[in-house]
Amino acid sequence: MSTAAPNEAQMKEALAEMAKASATSLKTVFSTPPAGKTWEEIEAGMAQGKSLGEICGLTAESMEGAYEEAKLKLAREDFDGAREIFSSLCLYDQQPPKFWGGLAKACEGLKHYEEAVGCYRMMALVTGGTEPLPYLGMGYCHLALNDKKSALEALEIGREVADPDNDRGTLDLIDNLLGICRK
Repeated sequence: MSTAAPNEAQMKEALAEMAKASATSLKTVFSTPPAGKTWEEIEAGMAQGKSLGEICGLTAESMEGAYEEAKLKLAREDFDGAREIFSSLCLYDQQPPKFWGGLAKACEGLKHYEEAVGCYRMMALVTGGTEPLPYLGMGYCHLALNDKKSALEALEIGREVADPDNDRGTLDLIDNLLGICRK
């Protein structure tokens, strides 16, 4: 997958493919269907655009509670614990960018930079490529992997999609990393 911001058609296609792949790959994650559902119910629900969490009856409150717990683990530098929770959140609902961002930060904390880049790509995908933060994260991780070319590409996209009035702090960080890339 390229670092470039996806257009709307690419985003819809990727999300549809992700739903198909998710329904199939869930069988490798779970030995039996979760929450007393059948595989057919899960596949049908995903084909309708529902998240696994919705299909299994998880409430927004329970997902938010898990998210808050994962954030606490990140703050306490329990990156393994945070990664486990954020991975589950992303499995049960692939749409919230904050789940992908949290998983990326946990992976960064574990120095699993390639995995973090993949999470930031998912974050960019679910935001429609319109937010600078995932590109900042990709740029940082690419630099950690000593890949200045990919870092530069990601950071330039982040700079391009950033709103100078609302994303000033993020733009400052992007500019700092761009300076490192250009040395």
